[in-house]
Amino acid sequence: MSVESPFILVDPERCVGCHTCELACAASHTKAGTVLGAVLASERLQPRNRVVQVDRVKLSTQCRQCEDAPCVRVCPTGATYRTETYTAVDPMLCIACRLCMIVCPFGAIRVTTTEIRGREKKVAIKCDLCTDRPGGPACVAACPTRALSLRHPVEMMQQAAQRTSRQFLDSLSSQHELTTHPIV
Repeated sequence: MSVESPFILVDPERCVGCHTCELACAASHTKAGTVLGAVLASERLQPRNRVVQVDRVKLSTQCRQCEDAPCVRVCPTGATYRTETYTAVDPMLCIACRLCMIVCPFGAIRVTTTEIRGREKKVAIKCDLCTDRPGGPACVAACPTRALSLRHPVEMMQQAAQRTSRQFLDSLSSQHELTTHPIV
């Protein structure tokens, strides 16, 4: 798998626990595409993320799109699988055994009842990065405090390299300044 697989990152200092991300996620996975439309059409609102509180900090949690995903390795039917960019669940193959829930280190998978081909079925659901949504993940777009962001590891590595290179150059400059103009 590529190191370029994106994931959603939360800034806990910005998250106020408003649950807007949950509503946006749930609405984006309905036929109606909006909370009001889904309610009027009697569609289930099922977010693929959730806001949790740890001590006094609230933050959105969702699948981190693991490259070597434990949920994929443990799935007995192949319902959970890895694409080029994210970890997915095929509801047709899912038997709701909950093994993926048990092994997920982020608690990002849950089993819920959904309609598949006209009948209700229990299946695992998780963040799919809203890959079918042109504007990217609905939770990121909806967050009023910009606590959520879609991150690409390659870009993050390049930014880190730029920061450390800048620090290195600054220290070389300081060293040069001290050797040419020693403090007496």
